[in-house]
Amino acid sequence: MVVAERRIAQGADVDESNLIAAARQGDQGAFTELYHLHHGYVRGICRNILRDDSVDDLCQDTFLLAFTRLDTFAGKAQFRSWITRIAVNQCLMTLRTRRHYVSIEQEEDTLDRYVFTAKDAVLEGAPARMDLEKMMSVLSDTTRQMLIMACLDGISEQEIAEKLGLSADIVRKRVYWAKRKMRSTFTAVATS
Repeated sequence: MVVAERRIAQGADVDESNLIAAARQGDQGAFTELYHLHHGYVRGICRNILRDDSVDDLCQDTFLLAFTRLDTFAGKAQFRSWITRIAVNQCLMTLRTRRHYVSIEQEEDTLDRYVFTAKDAVLEGAPARMDLEKMMSVLSDTTRQMLIMACLDGISEQEIAEKLGLSADIVRKRVYWAKRKMRSTFTAVATS
């Protein structure tokens, strides 16, 4: 009995391939053995990330998810590595759902006073040094038109393609290229 308990405590040192194969076939005993091998480890991961009382529920959710997706376990890594990734992802999803967003309903002037208090010397001088028309002059007429339609007018790439008689893929590539070109031009002007 002591040897079996020590084996369960070590978890990662046990050859689990037979247990996994049996668990894939629906063997409840194999599920239970895998659970006992890794429960403490998974619980420790969850406790270290969350640091609260929801650890047991999250640990249970982790094993439930792992066992329902056991057929996706390729066996290229250890089972412990695979279930660790599931546990970490479950913890991160839990933390994301706990975020609290506070809506602020204030006048725009009031928000500007609080939000835009810091001054950036580079950005303050940028309007004087740059002219959007000059920056866009490096683009071809068609590409400039696509960029204006996509970014300023908010028209989808598919609609732009239909209006200009082009494929959506060409529009997507040209808009991407134009954004990169504008970004590099802005960076060059802003740092000068």
